[in-house]
Amino acid sequence: MIKAVLFDLDDTLLDSLNARVNALERVFIEAGIVDIKADEFLFSLQGNPFVTALKELAQARYIHNDLFIKYRRAYWFNSQDSLKLYPGVREMLDMLIAKGLVLGIVTSKMRDAEFEGRRIGCTDELKKMGIAGLFSAVIGLEDVRKPKPDPECIKLALSKIGIDAGNTLVTGDTIADIAAAKAAGCISCRAAWGIPGALDTLGKTTADFVAAKPVQVVEFIRHYL
Repeated sequence: MIKAVLFDLDDTLLDSLNARVNALERVFIEAGIVDIKADEFLFSLQGNPFVTALKELAQARYIHNDLFIKYRRAYWFNSQDSLKLYPGVREMLDMLIAKGLVLGIVTSKMRDAEFEGRRIGCTDELKKMGIAGLFSAVIGLEDVRKPKPDPECIKLALSKIGIDAGNTLVTGDTIADIAAAKAAGCISCRAAWGIPGALDTLGKTTADFVAAKPVQVVEFIRHYL
């Protein structure tokens, strides 16, 4: 029986791709990086830590500025207006709540932090989208020592909501999400509705279930209630 659903945030619930691409394009232009496309760089991460990837990129290009700080400034201060939920996400969440399931967020994004005198983090984004009150646990980057694909964030969320891994569905769009779910002992769902072309790579996923649209998560869970 599935009693809880833990969601990744970006590219799963929150359509933040344009915001992240625009922010990264600003960083690349400022750093003089012209041979890498921002969207391709983001897609290549597959859920692995963004801060690490930018640090490695800076080292490889002998760039002494902190690219992640520049990205964080560009994203949080200049790109928030384009954020939105994917179509069908709010309806999916409401249906899951109505069925009595406990919901949580497990993201590699900061949950709540101070940056250059302002509060940033996904807690504020959830409030802007009007869905903050739907989640019983929100686990962010600062809450764990090892980000996904390590299962630490999922295990922490499970401890907060008090539900066993075997009764929990983890839904995310990347290989890291699915790997973390499996390592934690949860049922896994690949969210393929967000990133363009995600359905073309279904054969490469090892998820227990693949959802092409949010309502399919609800349909899948009906078989486990």
